[in-house]
Amino acid sequence: MIKKYFRVKLLSDVVLNASLATEGNMVTLDYIPGSNFLGIVAQKYKSFGDRAYDTFHSGKVSFGDAHIAMGNAMSYRMPFTLFANKGARVPEDTIYVHSEPFIREMGKDKDKRSDDLRDLNPKQVRIGFFDSQGNYIAKPKQRFSLKSAQDPLTRRSKDEAMFGMESLEGGQEFIFYVIFEDDKCWADVSEVLNGTHFIGKSKSAQYGMVHIESIETPFVYESQQSQNGRAILYAESNLCFFNEWGQSTFRPAIQDLGLESGKINWELSQIRTYSYSPWNSKRNATSTQRDVILKGSVIVVDNAEFSDALPEQVGAYISEGLGRVIWNPEFLACSEHGKWNIKLKKWEVLKPEFEATETPLVKQLQSIKKEIDNKKKLVKAILDFLDKDAKSYKDITSSQWGQVRSRAQRASCWEDLFKSLFDTQDGFLMKGVGAVKMWSKRNLNGKLKKHLEGVKNEFGTEYLVKLAAEMAKWKQRHDKNEN
Repeated sequence: MIKKYFRVKLLSDVVLNASLATEGNMVTLDYIPGSNFLGIVAQKYKSFGDRAYDTFHSGKVSFGDAHIAMGNAMSYRMPFTLFANKGARVPEDTIYVHSEPFIREMGKDKDKRSDDLRDLNPKQVRIGFFDSQGNYIAKPKQRFSLKSAQDPLTRRSKDEAMFGMESLEGGQEFIFYVIFEDDKCWADVSEVLNGTHFIGKSKSAQYGMVHIESIETPFVYESQQSQNGRAILYAESNLCFFNEWGQSTFRPAIQDLGLESGKINWELSQIRTYSYSPWNSKRNATSTQRDVILKGSVIVVDNAEFSDALPEQVGAYISEGLGRVIWNPEFLACSEHGKWNIKLKKWEVLKPEFEATETPLVKQLQSIKKEIDNKKKLVKAILDFLDKDAKSYKDITSSQWGQVRSRAQRASCWEDLFKSLFDTQDGFLMKGVGAVKMWSKRNLNGKLKKHLEGVKNEFGTEYLVKLAAEMAKWKQRHDKNEN
């Protein structure tokens, strides 16, 4: 088996509904199903030629689910065999593994249990992802939007046709891997996957743009050999099984798990189930309903015997990522009384970053944003001046500030403005009655000139236009309060 890993960056919000319901609240999945990547490659079906059968129909190529990336580590669904006290906060509080020591201890009378289990009211940990570095996240960032259907006649929102839509927030990154039986199809699949694509619902609207690129092997968990004849199967993805009559079942036989013999220990196992019908956009119809054991489920097998190497994929629909398992994972080990050995720490979700494409619209929006940011800086600088220095100019009348504003409006540049205000021969703030009675006292003209020299490289003459206007208003408020 050859594993090749890929990183998926969401360039926009992505809608991946958990069901095909078209009414009410539409809840999105917290991962990207492998069928989406299979669909991307299948769009180039004709270009594969003789290799099309091996790629899409033989089971030699399997496209896995993409889970939220935590740096350079692949994440996994929290196993359903983990329990915490009801109301506990994960990952801060103690977590226990549903194991023989834990069951034995919880079977005792409350007053005979160990101190840390005496008041425990266990509840299954059902949400969250973790990685091999001990990082934990409850779920990827999601966004809720309220939408309305459109009336084709009036081209307006249709009455009584509102619905909610939940999506994975753009900017996040996910990791998945593709399994190849040999390297014959690797080059073709990699060439198609690498690049920008659209997945999920509403691809023709505002959703679904992703960028996929090949990466080196991230930090992952691998299967381990059994030590005591007991095999523990962790469902890395959803598992789908059929019985001998061809009907879907939630109770797989030993052979379905790739074992020669053994007995499933249902008391120690923890599984949850789910049914869904995937949508095939090519045929514009649903595919066969999948009745699956949910990812995160754990199946314990006593006296397990393998005929060959540990199988990495079991059950049906493995080409679209179902059936992936990890045997005897080290993250299910526990200490005395079933306490989980792994100490989790909360993963801090980074703020999504986007690389803008250089289009005329993007350039225009960037220009508008830059203008808005500059105005914010200008306003903040004026407010700082009013807060710190306004009282120093309390003797300057509103009419004087009006004259300063008028000259600032007429000036074409800072050089012209400084000449009209501070020229020693005929500058407004240096000569005349106002200059002598107000501006020259306490060197207010020199103080204003020094302040303007400090901001002229950052702002244009508009700064003094707005500053003078605000100072005139401030003077009126000051005189009113004094009276």
